[in-house]
This record gives sequence, C-alpha cells and structure tokens, in this order.
Amino acid sequence: MLDPLVLYAVGTSVGVFFGMHDVVIRGSRSNMDSRHMLLASLISGYPVVFLFSLVFWGFSAISIESIILYIIAGLVNFNVGRASLYVAIRTIGASGASIMLTLSIVIGIALGTGVGERVSPTQALGALLILIAAIMVAWRGEIKKDPRGIIAGLIASFGLALAIFLSRLGNINGGDPFAGALIAYTSSIAFEAFLLRNTEIRGIFSRNNTAVYLAGVLASLGQVARYVALVQLGASIVTPLQNIRPVVATTLTRVFYSRTAENPGLRGYIAAVVAFTGVFLMAI
Repeated sequence: MLDPLVLYAVGTSVGVFFGMHDVVIRGSRSNMDSRHMLLASLISGYPVVFLFSLVFWGFSAISIESIILYIIAGLVNFNVGRASLYVAIRTIGASGASIMLTLSIVIGIALGTGVGERVSPTQALGALLILIAAIMVAWRGEIKKDPRGIIAGLIASFGLALAIFLSRLGNINGGDPFAGALIAYTSSIAFEAFLLRNTEIRGIFSRNNTAVYLAGVLASLGQVARYVALVQLGASIVTPLQNIRPVVATTLTRVFYSRTAENPGLRGYIAAVVAFTGVFLMAI
C-alpha cells in the first residue's frame, strides 16, 4: 500500500485534473461541436487509461455481467454525460458546469436509496447544500440567456451518477475498476466513431484542437487517479477530495480570463464552496 499522504494527494489530484479539464475545454479555440470534441478527448486520453489498466488490472478474467455493465456505463458516462458537459461548459462556463456536476452526488444517493441504501441526516443536509449551489448557478442569469447550458448540466450530472452506479454493480459482479475504465473508453470511442461515420472525423486531428487533446489526457488522469484512490482509501474519503473540482475550475477560469472570458464573480465562488461543503457532508 502507498504512503497515506501520497494516497490523499492522489485523491485530491482527481478534482484538480478534472477542474483543469473543464477550464481547458472552456479556453479551447476549437470550432468542433460537442460530439467531435468528445471523440477527440477520448482518443487522446485512451493511452493513459490503457497503460494504467495494463499495470493495475493486467487483463485478468472478469465476468460477462461486469463487461456488459461497464459498456453501458461508458456509453452513459461519455456519450451522454461528457458530451452534455461540453455543451454546458460552452454555455454556462467551466465554473457553472463543474458546480452543476456535483448534483451527480445527490442523484447517486437517490439511486442508492432505490436499492435499499439509507440516507443519514448529514447526507440530507449535504444534498440540500448542493441543490442550493446548483440553484445559485441557474439563477445567475445564464438560464434566461441560454437554458441549454443548465439542461445540459443536469443531463451530464445524471449521466455521471448513473455511470458510477453501473460501474459499482460491475465491480460487485466479478469485475475490476481498471477493466471498467478501459472497457468504458473502448466502447464509447467505437460508438462515437459510428455516430460520426458520415462526418469529417479527420478534422479532429487539427492543430487547432490541441487544447481538446490536453483536456482528454487530464480527464483520463483524473479517471485513473480516482480508481487508485478509491481502491486504497474508500469512497467516504475520496468523494470530498475529488470534488474540489468546482473550486479548482472556478479559480482557474478567473485566473485565465484572457482565454476563458469567464468571471464567476462572488456568487460563483460562494456556490463552489457551498457545493464542496455539501459533498463533504454527504461523504462523512
């Protein structure tokens, strides 16, 4: 087992990597639509996932049930969730989209109660704070200018929550987390390439899309770091650590205003802190 401080650093890096991913996508000068952007990010991040799967999984045997669950989880997480997230980032910004994405924790708890898991008063309070943060984003004015961003954020949150739920089932039913990541990426790339078969896919390899490639690598590093931390520390510790994502995204998007043209303002910072506090309460 790795040193506890190293593991905590790995858990924290999840939120840092994903927060950076959100800001890089926001600052990208790419003219690709969300679907081509998704395919580009998955392809660029695939080698990272493949390498870590080779090291931590080693292609040992897993059950057919887990493979099916991982495939579905990948389609829901990436082809529905991440594609919608990119729409949200382009409309309500990296800060707003990352805050909206914390709703996935609330949705995940709701899915858990559907299979008999209990919700404590502290978790209920945490869920309320996350909802308040999401409302702060929705009422910041973007919902009036372009409601697509809020709707896309909600879809992304649901997709992420459902994907995590399905992945957990896959792990329980004879699977492996790193196998799940590789299978999810592989199935999602194949499905997205099929959807875009009649479009100019070669255009995603343009130099103008370098930022999207970088975002894909950052997202895959976040994905791998999440599984490493989860296996060693458990969900109750990793969940609040990885959900510094909105704080990171809100801070960086302001720092790189010249690229993102996004100023979250005081309301954005407060919403990010409220969301993080809610996630922390739901994890304890």
